Amino acid sequence: MPRYTSYKSIYDQPSFTRPAQRRLHISLFRNGFAKFAVFLLVLSLTCTGVVTAFAASSDFGRPEQELEQIVILPGDTLWEIAAEHKPLGSDTRVYIKKLMRVNGLDSSAIEAGDTLFIPLE
Repeated sequence: MPRYTSYKSIYDQPSFTRPAQRRLHISLFRNGFAKFAVFLLVLSLTCTGVVTAFAASSDFGRPEQELEQIVILPGDTLWEIAAEHKPLGSDTRVYIKKLMRVNGLDSSAIEAGDTLFIPLE
């Protein structure tokens, strides 16, 4: 075949290159590299999620508070108890919110005979 011509053979170059790409894709999965990489990614995401979930629910950062337990008497209100036991200079409303959080109360309503835990500071 002459070197300089306008003739182009249909056999010189393969016209369809996808099988080579497909072979590369299949060989990656056949070798196991891609499967291993996907497995490591899923494993790391799962471990990160588990560690984050357990770390968020733990109280490792806070030292154990000492609590005083008192029994609610008839006529007592949470405001009076907070005003009596709050640290000097602190706001009564803020201390009531703290009492509610420590005791797991949804509202400031308390009844005679209930027990409250008062944080000692």
